[in-house]
Amino acid sequence: MALELLLARQAGVISREQAIRGGLSAAAVDRLVRTRRWRPLHPRVYLVPGFGAGDEALAWAAVLWAGKGAVLSGTAAAWWHGLLGAAPRTIGVSASARRPARTGVAVWPRQLGAADRAEHRGLPVTALGLTVLEAAAELGGAAGERLLHRALHEIGWAEVLAAHRRNPTLAGRALLAAAAGRARDDHARRGRDLHHLGARFGPSTGERR
Repeated sequence: MALELLLARQAGVISREQAIRGGLSAAAVDRLVRTRRWRPLHPRVYLVPGFGAGDEALAWAAVLWAGKGAVLSGTAAAWWHGLLGAAPRTIGVSASARRPARTGVAVWPRQLGAADRAEHRGLPVTALGLTVLEAAAELGGAAGERLLHRALHEIGWAEVLAAHRRNPTLAGRALLAAAAGRARDDHARRGRDLHHLGARFGPSTGERR
């Protein structure tokens, strides 16, 4: 992929490896950094002129810095999927290897299977089911419950439950148990409402008794 297209796709962020693979020499990259034309966001990850260091750029930078196989995770993944309206202050990333602490980035060392990985708008990110569970747990409280409730209505239970079976946690189990309890209460309430309507109207003609 041409560097111009790559930069447009990645919100102006590029790794040293990508730049060299795209045709620049190591010396050329060093010169761009030394003359401050390229701004380092993380070690070996840069922002080029013409792009701002906005939320999308910071998400790309975190994933590129975390290394091969890294994916955006947690509330950052929920924001990237469009489930949350704002990016979190700390970008969560899952990676196969540990990384030193960096301001604004949290790296969770773990291996994710193919079913829990996705690509959305070009960026590697956790799949929806796992994203919902982890973001709801990260938010906690009423905010986490609201996210899970909304997502269950939008994507259904099957994908979320499958993600929990592959990645069981106590927090995920508690969230799903609470959501199931609310669903049972809603079902029972709807049943009572239908029974009440049936008592007031005829079952076939709809005439009030």
